[in-house]
Amino acid sequence: MKNIKYIKWALCATVALFMGSCIDDDLNNDPTASTQMDPNIQLTTIQLLPSTNSDDWHRYLIYPGGFMNQWSNDWATVNYGGVGQKNDSYFAHMWDVYYPSIIREAVDIVERTRDLPEYQNVHAAGRIVKVENFLRLTDYYGDIPYFGAGKAYYEGIFKPEYDKQEDIYNDFFKELKEAAEQFDSSKPGLTADIYFNGDLNKWKKYANSLRLRIAMRLIKVNPERAKIEAESAASSGLMTSNADICYVQHDNVQAEFAASSNGIANRMLRDRSSTFRITSELIGTLESMNDPRLLFYGGSYLEDDVRTDITPLLLAYYGKYKDFTLPAQQFSWSYDKPFEDIKPLSEITLNINGTDTKVSALLQYMQPSKLVSKPGSPYIRMSYAEVEFLLADAVQRGYNVGGTASSHYKSGLEAAVRQWTLFGASINEPTLTTFLNSNILTSGNELNQINTQLWVLHFLNPFETWANWRRTGLPVNQVKFHNYHAGNQSGGQTPRRVQYPVSEQTSNPDGYKAAVARMGGTDDWLNRVWWDKN
Repeated sequence: MKNIKYIKWALCATVALFMGSCIDDDLNNDPTASTQMDPNIQLTTIQLLPSTNSDDWHRYLIYPGGFMNQWSNDWATVNYGGVGQKNDSYFAHMWDVYYPSIIREAVDIVERTRDLPEYQNVHAAGRIVKVENFLRLTDYYGDIPYFGAGKAYYEGIFKPEYDKQEDIYNDFFKELKEAAEQFDSSKPGLTADIYFNGDLNKWKKYANSLRLRIAMRLIKVNPERAKIEAESAASSGLMTSNADICYVQHDNVQAEFAASSNGIANRMLRDRSSTFRITSELIGTLESMNDPRLLFYGGSYLEDDVRTDITPLLLAYYGKYKDFTLPAQQFSWSYDKPFEDIKPLSEITLNINGTDTKVSALLQYMQPSKLVSKPGSPYIRMSYAEVEFLLADAVQRGYNVGGTASSHYKSGLEAAVRQWTLFGASINEPTLTTFLNSNILTSGNELNQINTQLWVLHFLNPFETWANWRRTGLPVNQVKFHNYHAGNQSGGQTPRRVQYPVSEQTSNPDGYKAAVARMGGTDDWLNRVWWDKN
């Protein structure tokens, strides 16, 4: 278990950041005063902020979570996300959250420590967390303020240009490569690091693994560069086991706006229940493979104090897990069109602990599991399993990254199951062995299998689920807009990006207009980001 005392140190700094900051309309805080926070604690703050706010995560589970057919039933997840309706406040949410806080702090830590030998390792780590958070922003929107963002104090830039995503990606590769090489164990270490507890070798592996993720984004737009960067990242040293996973361990505090607990869990479980339901598409995929993660992901529970688990009773009643799940883009209480291959559930009576109990359809449909909805659960920024699946994908495309697609695929599957021990799961070794031996790559279907596993792996990281689907178009069966509703504003197509905040048209009109012009003159969610080439 990671030492989580550093989270406590960052809480006051985080609160101060939101209570005392002066945010202007130009994505830059007070241009006359840089933060004086200790860079080590500042690093902790950047690491912690993206995964704690339940309100943020409700938005992200809608856009893009609702696009990827893993979660359903929560009203906005279906009606805004899965049904495909535009909502300006949801479009703007990441922009409005990341730029004034996470990006501001990431830019500041890099600038303030640039020429300070005593903070050389903090500077390197700062460059990496700056990339990881800008990556999420640019993949969300496309062209964004990058080189000039957060530079009001340092360079007097009040209305930063929207930089081309291609230029941003080129800088990502440079920053990650240089940061990995910059770490020096002879210099003062990281004193408040909640990713790796100051282990510089793990930071190097993370930088290279993140570079692999970014390289594989380019397979459509620049396959030659994708190959070069992927091979370079692999030769530089990637994650090699689950001990290298980049994650934040949270405090087990259930509260809507708890500053140190898992925001996804707190959003999933309010009071004793959740309106979120895991889709037939996801549970059906897990069940078809006899995947041990199925009950790590979901279950069916009553609304009593202990959330009594009725999953085994429902399995006995229906015969299959998929038969008591809710399809993507559907509500449990309203059906505009019939389910395609699953009959809507009705209230039934089950004998629970010797008492006949009526169980509504809502409580039968599989919910987020107790592991997923525990506020003290970790948030994984990047896993070893993802690295192995990306390597399998790379080998399948002919890249020289070592190993075979089959060996990397098997290692990814095993790691993906075993990482659930971080959530408190127990692994049944014979079951895992059977799972691995019965799920091997089949000729002609390799890329679909590999990227189906990435879809399964990232169900708590909708940003990566969406990005990986956009770069590959895979999996082929699980992700599609059904266009059930006349109100679908995407024409039944899965959105490819999120539109810019409306406020940018007045706060940064020149930057906004230039970015929109590069997209053909229309800011629309069906336009593709640079690397998502037709």
